[in-house]
Amino acid sequence: MDLITQETIFLFLYTVASIGMLYFGADFLISGALSTAARLKISEMVVSITLIAWATSLPELFVLSKAISLPNGSTIAYGTIIGSNFANLCLVLGLSILIKFKQRSSFNFFAFKNFIPISIFSTLIFCIYGLNLFDSLVVKKLLSVLMIIAVIILYVFKANKETNTYLKQETKAFSIRRTLLYVIIGSLLLALGSEFLVKTGLMLQNDFGVPASFIGSIYFALASSSPEIFTSLLAIFKYKKHDVVIGNVIGSNLANICIFGIIALIFNTKSIMLGSSPSLLLASLEIAIFGIFILYYFKSNKEKTIRVHSIVGFLLFCVYYLFYKFL
Repeated sequence: MDLITQETIFLFLYTVASIGMLYFGADFLISGALSTAARLKISEMVVSITLIAWATSLPELFVLSKAISLPNGSTIAYGTIIGSNFANLCLVLGLSILIKFKQRSSFNFFAFKNFIPISIFSTLIFCIYGLNLFDSLVVKKLLSVLMIIAVIILYVFKANKETNTYLKQETKAFSIRRTLLYVIIGSLLLALGSEFLVKTGLMLQNDFGVPASFIGSIYFALASSSPEIFTSLLAIFKYKKHDVVIGNVIGSNLANICIFGIIALIFNTKSIMLGSSPSLLLASLEIAIFGIFILYYFKSNKEKTIRVHSIVGFLLFCVYYLFYKFL
């Protein structure tokens, strides 16, 4: 067996293993999360913004904890969150809207509209941090604290408010032990699956000569967002839970910012060497997406459920392509 054949077999096995772990990880996680919602009598939107979001953000936590100690670690850590949040908004949300094709993607806007102000505030603080407007270490620590506090406010006040509006769902509640087991196994499989995708990307670059620009801008972005992508796809096709997708995107972005805030608070971070464009684009994109949803909300005469055209998902894909094309 020659070297090329061995490399091809290893690449195939890594790819199959990563997809398998991502699929079953997402399946276990959603089952456990929905069971948690049923047992605690909280809305599926809340459990997706909290439990599912933090579980799918585990890869970012592992990456940041390793990256911060490297040379230019602050820039790498900040860039990781910028790329991950951008991928969540454009790829995960865009794909979820686009795959409906002629049908419109529908979700309960009324259930998540109260989370919009905190989400925008958290993103703006994060973007201000990356613009290097302040050299004072005290100001940077204060911005880090604000990132963390924003998420705490979301969970304590906004999520608690949504808990009181719980509607009984036709979801089977497992035992406590089985629910915890599903959530833990699902989270670990998602983290391992995304790590395997990163390794396949490195194999494509080092062994098969795939351009680094493609690996960095497309493959690694898909790898870091693969837990969110697989979770969203299963939520739509298997569980028919569209609200879980929106909650997962919003919650994952907030969790990523909170993780960066914790890392920046613990360690003495240096200046972010990315320029102003990525931060400004992320803030503008999030505000624009929420603005579009608000327009749909008013257009539907403030009905709880809004239906978004698939063209919005296609436009988000185009924005993602342009983001990596010109930066």
